[in-house]
Amino acid sequence: MTLKGSTPRRPDEQSFSDAGKLILGLGAGGHARVIIDAIRMAGNYEIVGLIDQSESTRGQSVDGVEVLGGEARLEEFLSRGVHYVFNGVGGVANNAWHAAIHERVSALGFEFLTIIHPAAVVASTAIIGAGSVVLARSVINAGAVLGRNTIINTGAIVEHDCVVGEHSHVAPGAVLLGNVTVGKRCLIGANAVVRQGLTVGDLATVGAGAVVASDVSSGMSVIGVPAKPLYAYSIL
Repeated sequence: MTLKGSTPRRPDEQSFSDAGKLILGLGAGGHARVIIDAIRMAGNYEIVGLIDQSESTRGQSVDGVEVLGGEARLEEFLSRGVHYVFNGVGGVANNAWHAAIHERVSALGFEFLTIIHPAAVVASTAIIGAGSVVLARSVINAGAVLGRNTIINTGAIVEHDCVVGEHSHVAPGAVLLGNVTVGKRCLIGANAVVRQGLTVGDLATVGAGAVVASDVSSGMSVIGVPAKPLYAYSIL
C-alpha cells in the first residue's frame, strides 16, 4: 500500500531511503483498519505494512496493506531504519493485549506515533500521550490529559480537565463529563456516560450504555442506569 503521490515499493525487497516517513502497523484486525484510514486521511506517513502476532496471516491484505509477518520481523525493520509504529491491537473488554504490545515493542526501540483523525476536535490545551489514537468526530476538550497508548474512539467526548490513564479505551459515543479521572487500562463502553468529577479506578470496565453516577473502584465492572457492579445483577 502506498499513499497518494508516493512511489510504490516492496518492503521485503528494497531498502528505505526515506524511512523517516514510514510507519509499521501492529495488528491486522478491525481497529487497524480504522487507523489505516486515519493515516491515509492525514497523509503524513506511508504505511510499510502490518505486523501481526501470528505468522499465519502473512501475505494477507487489510485494505491494501500487506501483512508482512509476525513480531519476529520487527527487529529486521528497525535495523533498516523504520522506527515508527502504530498500535492497531484494539482494547475490547480487556486492554491487556493492547497494553502489552505497546510495552513490548517500545522496549525494542520503536516509537509509537500519536494518530489524530483530521475530523477529530482537539483543544489547544489538551495533552495527548505518545501512541494514542483519537478517531473521527471525537472531541478532546480544554485541559484534558490522555496517557500513553489511549484509544479515544469514534464520536467519543472527553470533556474539559478530564484525565484518562495510559492504555485505556473510551469506546465509540462514550462521554466523560468535566473533571472525570479514568485510571490505567480501563474500558469505558460504547455510549456510556460518566458524570462530572467522578473517578473510575485502574482496570475498571464501564459497560455499554451505562450511566455512572458514583465512583467506580479499581478492577470493578459496572453496567446499567444508574451503573451498578456487575455482581449485583448476577444475584437477582
